[in-house]
Amino acid sequence: MIKVSVMGPRGGSLDHALMGYTMMAVQNFAYQLGISRFKTRLTIRMHHQFAMASDGTEGLCSPQDDPRHFIVDVCLYGNWLATLAHEMVHVKQYLRKEINYSLSKWKGKDGFEDVNYWEQPWEIEARKLQMKLVTEFDRLS
Repeated sequence: MIKVSVMGPRGGSLDHALMGYTMMAVQNFAYQLGISRFKTRLTIRMHHQFAMASDGTEGLCSPQDDPRHFIVDVCLYGNWLATLAHEMVHVKQYLRKEINYSLSKWKGKDGFEDVNYWEQPWEIEARKLQMKLVTEFDRLS
């Protein structure tokens, strides 16, 4: 079972409605991705900004030292729900060992260290699935 905690900027609190909606979305995305039964801890950190870095990054999925704990950072000033779905695809990829922590392997194949960001297969999959996940979540909620 996935345990989810949601926090605001710098570890602060969020509006209760936003927190609840985020938790529902995470659980729904996990179900759609087939990872809802994994014993995993997710810490979702929401940020009041447009991007997390100068390159325009709106979200990050960071595996922790514990292989069943992930921190997902999401910027609220954009399509944050699609960003959250995108990062949940990365959680799935780590849990199912489709990618390794150094991002050098994809589904058991080596040689991805120098692949352009937009051509990385894990990013292609995440971009492909993010709106499908959001559309299905919207349909059910």
